Amino acid sequence: MIEAGDIHLADLNQERRLPVLVVSSGKFTRLSGRAIVAPAIPGEPDEVPFPWRIEAEGHVFAIDLVRSIPAERLLDRVGRATPACRASTSASTMI
Repeated sequence: MIEAGDIHLADLNQERRLPVLVVSSGKFTRLSGRAIVAPAIPGEPDEVPFPWRIEAEGHVFAIDLVRSIPAERLLDRVGRATPACRASTSASTMI
């Protein structure tokens, strides 16, 4: 089951798979067959401030680059954001 706060490797139509932070609820994903995700940005964190960048599990996720992808493009689950990170993500997406 895919839930908000899960971190998955995802096929984003690029030559490599990237980690993504799932932003949508499990209910949304089950009913729509899609997940709203924030991609990890490779390299060093840029200077874009919170709430647009969230750090979790050694990655920086770009909340301002959220997108919807088919749930089947979420591959291996590689982690889970902390409760504090999930709360920050929820707050960021309510702006």
